[in-house]
Parts: sequence; C-alpha cells; structure tokens
Amino acid sequence: MTTLDAIRYGIELILFAAAIYAFIRFLQETRGSAVLKGFMVLLIGLGVAFVPLVRFLGLEHLGYLADRGLMILLFALVVVFQPELRQALVRLGESRVFQRGAKAASDRAAVTDELVSAADRLSKRGLGAIILVERRIGISGFAETGVKLEALVSAPLLVSIFDKDTPLHDGAVIVRGRRILAAACLLPLTDNPNLSLQMGTRHRAGIGATEENDAVAIIVSEETKRISLAFQGRIEENLTPDGLRSRLLDDTQEGDRKE
Repeated sequence: MTTLDAIRYGIELILFAAAIYAFIRFLQETRGSAVLKGFMVLLIGLGVAFVPLVRFLGLEHLGYLADRGLMILLFALVVVFQPELRQALVRLGESRVFQRGAKAASDRAAVTDELVSAADRLSKRGLGAIILVERRIGISGFAETGVKLEALVSAPLLVSIFDKDTPLHDGAVIVRGRRILAAACLLPLTDNPNLSLQMGTRHRAGIGATEENDAVAIIVSEETKRISLAFQGRIEENLTPDGLRSRLLDDTQEGDRKE
C-alpha cells in the first residue's frame, strides 16, 4: 500500500466516522435513539448468529436474504427514520449557513424583543413561566414531550399560553429561531447539590435543561414575579427587561458549552 492510498483510506474512515457520529447525535435529540439501539441489536444478531447458521445449514433461500441483509436493513432504516430524516433536512435548510447575515440578525433581534416583552408581561401579571430557547445544539427531544405548535414567536401568544386558565400553561415552551416548537414540555430537574433549598421546581427545571447544551431558559417566578435566565447549568436571577435583553443578545454566550 502506497502512502497516497493510506491517506485516501484515512480520509474515507474519518468522513465515515463523522457521518455516523452526526447521525447518532441527531437521533439522540429525538425518539429515534431507542429505535437505533434496536437496529444495532438486530444487526449484531444478523452478523453473529443468523448468517453463520444459515450458511452452516445450507439454507439457500434464507442465505439469499442473509447475503443481502445489510441492504435490507439500510432500506428499512430509511423507512423507519423517515420523520427524523425529514426533520434533519428541514433543519439543514433553516441553518444559519443558508441565511443572510443581516436578515438573521434582524430576526434574532425581533424574536428577542418578543421574548423580553412576554417575560415582562408575565412578571407583571404574576404568571409563572419557563421558555427554553434553542441555540446551536438541538433540543428537539424536549419538544417531543409536549404539544406541538409550530407558531411564530409573539409576546401575546406566549402570555396566553402561560395563563392559568389555559391547558398548556403547566410546562415549558420550546423556541427555535422564529418559531415556538411546542408547549407544556417536560424538562429534567438539575441534580446540583449547591443550589439553595428555597429554589423551586420551575427554576431547577430551567437549570437542568441547560446543563448539557447551549440553550437558554427564561424563567418567570409565580411567587416573586422575578425574571431569571439559566445558561450552562447556571442561573442569574432578578433581571430587568433590559438586563434580559442584553443577556439574550450576548454573542459571547452563544455556542459555548459547559465543560
């Protein structure tokens, strides 16, 4: 094998590994992760037990299927993961790579204004709320625990969602870009032992939902009417509307990960 061949094989291996890693990372955000584990078990069983047994017994028809088992599994993979693959293509099309810089900045500022306005109104009315805003790392898994909305972000809509008389007020709202993905979503509670015992479930959920990604959680306390912001497993409490706007537009936070 020449040096050039070795380099080519190395590049192919890296690209193949990167594609598999990206696919698994995406499925971790969806319900497809459990299905993927089942496919892995099936693939291992096919390669370790079924194929050798068929060849040993000389079963021609089953041998034909066994020899083409990988192709069949790949086709089944496309069918089973059709919703997830479609979602991935949609997200690719909505990626910032394909957005114009000025328009993206304008959209972000407009969404931020709506979020800040909603938090201010909720605070004044004493309505508890938690709004989880997606950044670079997907949080689709959280959205799947609630009720899908796919609505444009607006302060009046957010306030109406968290009104005590509405069926969607109990839980979190998930925001991606300019759209509200879902409401009444369940978020994981943080296990951080250093938090105050006085901190309620809503704030612990906001912190927990931001520990393993770069999302930010806007939290409005029903008891104190204070506005807080959780990011990277930390929380900043008692923010003013202007302070909240400044944090949401802070580019130094976007894309950072908690080590």
